[in-house]
Amino acid sequence: MRLSASVDVVRLLISRGFAFRGHDESKSSLSRGNFLEILSWYAKNCDKIHDYVLKHAPVNDQLTSPMIQKDIVSACKIDTVKAILEELNGDYFALLVDESFDVSRKEQMTIVFRYIDRMGFVMERLIDIVYVEDTSASSLNEAIFNLLAQHSLSPSSVCGQCYDGASNMQGEINGLKMLIKRESKSAHSIHCFAHQL
Repeated sequence: MRLSASVDVVRLLISRGFAFRGHDESKSSLSRGNFLEILSWYAKNCDKIHDYVLKHAPVNDQLTSPMIQKDIVSACKIDTVKAILEELNGDYFALLVDESFDVSRKEQMTIVFRYIDRMGFVMERLIDIVYVEDTSASSLNEAIFNLLAQHSLSPSSVCGQCYDGASNMQGEINGLKMLIKRESKSAHSIHCFAHQL
């Protein structure tokens, strides 16, 4: 019951794109972060879990620590990617890739798959956010091919690419689009016009 309550709150926060942690999560804080506040509200309003969570749980088994929250998020990510890959069913897909840095100034790359599902609808799904050493084309290429290998996807299944206009992405000789195209001749590249809005 305790784990189910924590998973329910994590799934809600993920689905809404909300932050989990607060700046002050002490018991005396008036705003302990979204995870603890929503779990507290859930316990007050759901008799089924009230007696199992937070102050009613053993101190060493409350399932509310930041590490537990991260573990639950990781499990949700694994299930989500598995469902996306099942929907993709080994078919062709396009890569939508962008790089930036997070709040801690670490370089990261987002990888989105764009494909047609079994019903004929165009789907765009975030597959991963990968930390990279740098944003050179070779570093990004290596991270993409590692991700494809990790999910048993063939580079030849890439039928399209979409990037911003940066030279590391669009370069005609050693840009990421050319490195991908060497592995998948059908991976045509287009500029992402969302970057021009």
